[in-house]
Amino acid sequence: MSIFNKLFGKGNHKGPKHTSFQEGDVFFTEKDGKFWTYKLLRLEEDTNTFHVKAYQETQEVPTPDSLDSLTVNIHHFPVDINGFEHPVLILNQGITDDDLLGYFEYIKQTQNINEIVKYAKGFYQQAHALSTEQDHSGAIQKYSQAIDLLPNFFEAIDNRAFAYMDLGQWAEAIAGFKQSLEVNPNSLLPIFSIGECHLKLKEYPQAKDYFEQAIQIAPNHPKPKEFLDLTLKLMNE
Repeated sequence: MSIFNKLFGKGNHKGPKHTSFQEGDVFFTEKDGKFWTYKLLRLEEDTNTFHVKAYQETQEVPTPDSLDSLTVNIHHFPVDINGFEHPVLILNQGITDDDLLGYFEYIKQTQNINEIVKYAKGFYQQAHALSTEQDHSGAIQKYSQAIDLLPNFFEAIDNRAFAYMDLGQWAEAIAGFKQSLEVNPNSLLPIFSIGECHLKLKEYPQAKDYFEQAIQIAPNHPKPKEFLDLTLKLMNE
């Protein structure tokens, strides 16, 4: 017997059948005296597809109080919207980032660019809001989630590096800006910012090199010249 036949077989539970599904719904089905619990992660109405995670079966009817003790059996799988026999709603729990880890792996593997961009932009917006609130560590986490989904998202890479700068973590910021240059070579912003980080670290020769590169890219921009002059002054003190 396949796992899906095992999961979706007809049960005898007498609870009211759940039909109006929403993302975040936690529900169960029953088969042969065992109860199978699921959480709806994503509802694709255009393809009639549920994306769910499944928990280990239980001998008792699952309740809101028992959900935290359930073990995840499958972190994500797609199933036809009509694939569950007599589903019974437990509650709508909302969806956390941890809930979606399996779904994120799925959309990356299937190269579902629309979903990837949607969630990456969502994390980017959350990160920007956290930065505005001066929660730079939280912003770094959200930018990292965006980058994990969309590795070429150089705006997120740059902003994460700026968040490291806001925390005074200059080496991490330099690594971040260098990552940005791998995606977007010869970009003025990361080149200048690497120079600024080296300046903060009092690594003047390295700072000088990057400010000179910045001037070559944007000879009419005043900031690289200003910072290069400052660096040369500090080197001669």
